Amino acid sequence: MPAGSKEGGTFMGLRTIADHVLDIYQNAVDAGASRIELSIFEESGKLFSFKVVDNGKGINAERLSEVLDPFYTEKKKAKKFGLGLPLLKQAAEATGGSFEISSKLGLGTEVSASFVLSHIDCQPIGDLAQTLVSAIQMSDGIEWVIHREKDKSGYELTRSDFAKTLGNDFAINAVKIKLVEEVIIGAEDALR
Repeated sequence: MPAGSKEGGTFMGLRTIADHVLDIYQNAVDAGASRIELSIFEESGKLFSFKVVDNGKGINAERLSEVLDPFYTEKKKAKKFGLGLPLLKQAAEATGGSFEISSKLGLGTEVSASFVLSHIDCQPIGDLAQTLVSAIQMSDGIEWVIHREKDKSGYELTRSDFAKTLGNDFAINAVKIKLVEEVIIGAEDALR
């Protein structure tokens, strides 16, 4: 189970920036989004930022500040605390980076964070390729778009493009998801 995943209702921890990306993406899936846009920007050794925009259920203005409370959660499971957003905010700001969240009830949520990579308190980026594969697997049936840029090079992946090439079952078919993984690893390798 990847670091940052939730198991048996307990929180395992967010050890890398990639874990934060996956956690926020999972929030969008859990919010019932039919479309999720993930944008990742990196300037080697200097800055890493990401933004997740979804069209899920959203959060009303009164509760928006509550989501940064480590003991607040919209989830109905016992012993589950909503630590993802507060930990992301703390991790980003500890590096001199930033954190923002905006949401409108019934329209969706936007979460963004930036990390100053050279700061001593910055977590490692982690395995971004595997994070993207995991995000794709958890969002079968959701229209998603992934924008990735590193040092002025980049790529874009969409559910529609993969479905057109591999069929609609690409995220749940073991052979096809392996092909997706190879594409993402190749795209990430090209950015090095």
